[in-house]
Amino acid sequence: MDMIVYSTNLLSQLHALIVHPQTRPGLHPVPGSRPLTFEAAVLPPLIYYVALLFLAPLPPPAIRSIYVDAIRNVLALTAGILFFRLPLVYHVPQSIGLTYQLGLVGLYGGCRVLDAFFISPYCFKHIPRRVKYVHKLRLETPVPDGRGKNKEWSNGGVKEPYFHKAKDRANANPNADNKAEKPTQAETAVRSGAADTNKGRPGDTHGSTKVTDRTAEHIRDSTVESYFALQRTLSGPDPQPVLETATTEAGWPQSFQDHACWALELELSMRGVGFTWTTADVRHTRKTWLPTVSNRVHSILVHVLPVLLVSWFVIRNIYVRYLVQFADLPWDSEHGQSRELFDDRLPLPIQLTLTGGLGAFLMAAFSLGHSLFAIVLSPLAPSPLAFFPPLYSTRVWDITSVRKFWSYGWHRLFARLFLVYGVWPGEWAERKFTGKRDDEPADVGKVLGGFLSSAFVHSFSVRGVLGGDWGSTTGEAKFFALNGIAVVLEGAVARAVKSWRKKRGYGENAWYDGYVGRLWWLTVLLGTGRNFARGWVKSGLVREIAFM
Repeated sequence: MDMIVYSTNLLSQLHALIVHPQTRPGLHPVPGSRPLTFEAAVLPPLIYYVALLFLAPLPPPAIRSIYVDAIRNVLALTAGILFFRLPLVYHVPQSIGLTYQLGLVGLYGGCRVLDAFFISPYCFKHIPRRVKYVHKLRLETPVPDGRGKNKEWSNGGVKEPYFHKAKDRANANPNADNKAEKPTQAETAVRSGAADTNKGRPGDTHGSTKVTDRTAEHIRDSTVESYFALQRTLSGPDPQPVLETATTEAGWPQSFQDHACWALELELSMRGVGFTWTTADVRHTRKTWLPTVSNRVHSILVHVLPVLLVSWFVIRNIYVRYLVQFADLPWDSEHGQSRELFDDRLPLPIQLTLTGGLGAFLMAAFSLGHSLFAIVLSPLAPSPLAFFPPLYSTRVWDITSVRKFWSYGWHRLFARLFLVYGVWPGEWAERKFTGKRDDEPADVGKVLGGFLSSAFVHSFSVRGVLGGDWGSTTGEAKFFALNGIAVVLEGAVARAVKSWRKKRGYGENAWYDGYVGRLWWLTVLLGTGRNFARGWVKSGLVREIAFM
């Protein structure tokens, strides 16, 4: 009986939470907005899906007519308006983070609808076609134990980004040549042991020497074996090495079922994977690795969760120690402005620590979601819905510039959005003002356009949890704009330095380039990231991450 009463009370509380939600402490929604309803959340993607059913040419005996196009466009416009309307009219009272994401979803969804139904078909005469991926197992070249494998998807065969005619590098690591010249400590020990043995007189079989050599060899072998056992444990199951072939479908969906699947795949394919308008693949090689379920599970348990928990612990402790006592002060009070809290209450080292913690937390959270979706949808293979290429295409410790971080060290979930609404307009503007031809690279416009579009998207989203105040959203805008400028500046410096070295007969790369590059991008990300963290403190997002 007690169990029944408890269950009834719990259901009543959940019903009240959904039907009559109370605004979460610390949430500052746009004035005049109201709690998100079920209908408002469901209608935009549903109408978008119905419009997608008419995007691809219908099979015979259906006839493509102006009336079908008109119905499709009306549905698309309706879906786009409803998407854009979401963050302007609604908020999620139970969560600051979900209200922030509502801004991302609304803006991304609306822009995606405009791209799919108007920009691509009418400006570029392009309707996305399906891409079929065929993966054939390939044999890897055997690599001796202890020698690291430079996986193709880690560097993607990427050319130097600042030199459009640059030659392929054999190794992306600038310190690779020096590593090849200097033997490792283990190799030195082995050579030294061999040299000492050869120094002995021929036929010398002194017992103590044999025992010493045997003991040293046993200690050396056990240490190496322990090291590689630990390395195998941390690395976990290897992804499947495959050779990928992508083939574009020549025709369009024929049956209604195929049309329905085509529309669903296109709507759910956030990065465009499985269709001809994808911009997410930065590997530039047919050789790739398919993450297996066991590989993803291991990655979550050994890599993602530890980073997630440690970064959360750092964020929570900083919030509890420095900010929690000012959490509920009105914004118009003397100490209520969170900008003052971030700048005045947090010492500079703590600001940088909080910024780094937020960055690590976000990277781990994205990776966790990506891996979980890959595991859940793996039974759908070979459908594109089950195709999850690596979210981050290089490792953090291999990044040596700001450009490489944003190109290969961060996710590309919004790549299509930034391409259409930032990169292309930026390239057009640069060619317009400089007189460049269409076949000439417009790298400055491309970079600045992409980062400025990202600045607007994130500022628009955080506005929804800052009381609709555009003036308070400048932190995220500054962060992305300054990173765009940093990419342009580092490119100019890199070209100047290489030119200077070439004129004086030096090699293009110096042994210290990698270390300088790592120090540079970390300094830029942490320094400019303080603007990002400041906005997240002010909006209450840090508070919600800390579970306060």
